[in-house]
Amino acid sequence: MALSDNHRSAQGDAILLERKKRILNVKTLVLLILSVSLVYFLLRKLDIAETVTLIKNADIALIIASCFTYFLSNYFKSLRIRVLLRDYRIPQFDLYTITSYHNFFNQILPARTGELTFVYYLKKISSVDVSKGLHILVVIRIFDFIVISAFFICSVILYFGTKTSPVLIVLGVLFFVISIITLFNLKWLVIWSGRLFHLITGRMSLQQKPLVAKITAKIDMVVEEFSSFRAGPLIPMLAVTSILTWCALYLLFYLTIRSFGIDIGIIQSVVGSTGGVLTNILPINSFGSFGTLEAGWTGGFMLVGMSEHDAIFTGFGYHIISFFASAFIAFACLIVTKIKK
Repeated sequence: MALSDNHRSAQGDAILLERKKRILNVKTLVLLILSVSLVYFLLRKLDIAETVTLIKNADIALIIASCFTYFLSNYFKSLRIRVLLRDYRIPQFDLYTITSYHNFFNQILPARTGELTFVYYLKKISSVDVSKGLHILVVIRIFDFIVISAFFICSVILYFGTKTSPVLIVLGVLFFVISIITLFNLKWLVIWSGRLFHLITGRMSLQQKPLVAKITAKIDMVVEEFSSFRAGPLIPMLAVTSILTWCALYLLFYLTIRSFGIDIGIIQSVVGSTGGVLTNILPINSFGSFGTLEAGWTGGFMLVGMSEHDAIFTGFGYHIISFFASAFIAFACLIVTKIKK
């Protein structure tokens, strides 16, 4: 038992070490400079008087509703994890806590390094193996891509009608098809990647090196996990929970915009917010994702006719609301966890 605990601790420490290496590097510095530059560029375009007016007239009830919707989206995410961990008897509150921690760290850590906290806390709180955690993380992200692209295609067609740009449709369909192909061939992609690693290290006579041997053992664990998993029976429930998750998130975007008194339709909101969603998914954000998210958000909403000022302002407004909502929920989960212990 002690050996098992030490092994789990070592795996957790390895995840933290990997996260530190990915955060403290030249790439992070470059992304930070990009983020600061974008924030400065966007803030310069805001009219101070108009911004103050929007803040003064903000609807507090709708802002509270936005925060509740964020809470709801976390709940649907935790249900999706439960579907994938059907053989584990993990309390729902623990899954919600893991989801909340994961969301919060994704809000603040650069270049999607916050994703690793999902694997870390799944291991720490629920004793789920690292390879299993990585597998779940990959699967839920693929489903995110599928649902986002489906929402985007439908909303673009509904909003623009006959004037829909073929380029937007092609990009949406391409994104959707690639995600579907990846989902159903995920096992083979991992197996082939593992074989390629073995082939390269064998040709270079590196297999006996301690570091390479350690990496090989980790890769073999991941390959075994992906090879033994059967996603087919779970697809319906994964699809339902993923759709519920993104319905809640798109409702969050819509309520946030309406809370500042800006008139917008729900379909228009889905099309516009996709720009911010995609830039937040890509590993190009710095600490807090400030700048990059607002840039994608602004571009998306200007595409559907929102003024530049309102697009920039609502981008920062949504970002600040979601940041504090995620922090509050994660802190509340921490407090409840401490009390339970």
